[in-house]
Parts: sequence; structure tokens; C-alpha cells
Amino acid sequence: MSSSSSSPAVARETPPAAEVPAVDIVGLTKAFGGLKAVSDITIQVPSRRIHGILGPNGAGKTTVLNMVTGFISADDGTISVFGDEVTRLPPYQIARRGVARTYQNIRLFAGMTVLETVVAGAYLRRSSTLAGAIFLSPGERRERREVRARARDLLDRVGVRGDHDALAETLSYGDQRRVEIARALAADPRVLLLDEPTAGMNDAESHEIGELLVELRDGGLTLILIEHNMRLVEEFCESVSVMNSGAMLSQGVPRWCLDQDEVKEAYFGKRSDAARIATLRRARRGPGGA
Repeated sequence: MSSSSSSPAVARETPPAAEVPAVDIVGLTKAFGGLKAVSDITIQVPSRRIHGILGPNGAGKTTVLNMVTGFISADDGTISVFGDEVTRLPPYQIARRGVARTYQNIRLFAGMTVLETVVAGAYLRRSSTLAGAIFLSPGERRERREVRARARDLLDRVGVRGDHDALAETLSYGDQRRVEIARALAADPRVLLLDEPTAGMNDAESHEIGELLVELRDGGLTLILIEHNMRLVEEFCESVSVMNSGAMLSQGVPRWCLDQDEVKEAYFGKRSDAARIATLRRARRGPGGA
């Protein structure tokens, strides 16, 4: 797949000067063994926005999320969350600043039930002490009841309505993804990063996740997702950044970005195949473009 050496195309809304972006990535760069996985990436996501990061496999999308959450360190550039720079902070400190995530490959805790898995996501927000946990103080018992009740509410919210006492690892692939989202929400984040949240889901299930994203945004959350489902992106993302070979190709509203020749070439290898992306998008929208 080829990459463009020209400046990326941009059709991007600029947030009001008084509004601090939820996530502000400037000049982010990361190399592994001399190979640049991410090169001078700048992305600004306003508060209460659904923003997509798109691109073919190997574009560097997950590497960007890993740097935002502190799982790998940037070689250059800065990352700020609501004006607070987090570039060099460890993951737990970034999480305490309100950033939660899900993963490209599902990471559930083996041997834990659905409910226990979501309860585990609330650990940052719990106030119990070691002594309280050992001796089951009244405050500890009350907090445990409250956390479990909220975990059940979150599971209902994301659409997991089966047996919450079943082992999480025994659920269907799509429901495991929903459990991961519920676990991330249990941390009460301000920014939620989702790595391919609809992988393994059919169109109806994907649409339900899209509606959930809108509900979460309307509730005040900022969402950044890596996604290959073009229908979901066009229908629910308000802005996107398109990457290829570690570089930025285009930023702006989804349909505008997906119509750029460089983007079509990145996905399909040559511009003569560009019609395939339009066919894919029409198929994803269904008969009559609905």
C-alpha cells in the first residue's frame, strides 16, 4: 500500500477558542526499531464528540491509542486531556484523569463472572480501605452493594441482559465486547477509547452500538474509536482522522474524508480500484442507501 508525502487533506471544524479540547494530540511520533509506526500525528477532538480513527491494517491507529493511554511512550509530541498534559504519565494516572479504553483483542479476566468483570472496572472510583475490606465495615458493604447495582445498570445499558453470574468468557463474541465497554464505563470516564468495538457483530448489533455511542455522547462523554465498519462511521461519527503507514491522510467529516483519492488508494492499493469503497459504503447502508 502506498502513502502520500503531501500534507493531509483537512476539512475540520475548529472548536471555539474558549473550549478546551477533550483530547489534543500534537506532533505524535513513535518508532519501533527504526520503523516509524506513527509520524507527526495531530488530532484534536472537542468535548462530547464521536471521533473515528480510520485506516487500513498497519496504519498506526492502535499505536496512537496505546500512547494516549500510556501503554507505550511517545518519542515526540504531546498528548493533553482537557488541557492537562499526560504524555509521560503512566497508565494508572491517565486513567485517573478520566480516560478509559477497550481493546482490539478482547481482554476479559479468566474465571470471573460477567458482573464481577464490570465491578472490577470500578476500582479507581472506590473509596474502601484495606481494613474495611478485611472486616467488611458497614461502609464497605454499602459501597459493594452500590457498585454491583451500577454494574448491573451498565450491563443493561450496553445490551447484556442474560445471566450476569455466567462466566464472561462463555458469552458470545459480541456480548464479550459489550461487557468490555461496560467495564470501561464502570470507571466513570470522561473520554472513552474503543478499538474496533463492533468487530464480530452483525449490522443490527453494530447499529445498537452506534446508538449507544450517541447516548453516551449526549450524556457528556467524548468517544474516540478505531473502526472498519464504514456504515457505523458514516452514520454515527461526527469527525474522523484517516491514517496510512503511520501518517495522516485526511481529517474532517466522514463522507468527505472517504471521498478523497488518497484515502481510497490507501484502502485498496490503487486508484483504479477506488469504486470499490463506494460499493462497500452502499452495501453497508443497505438497499436504497438507507
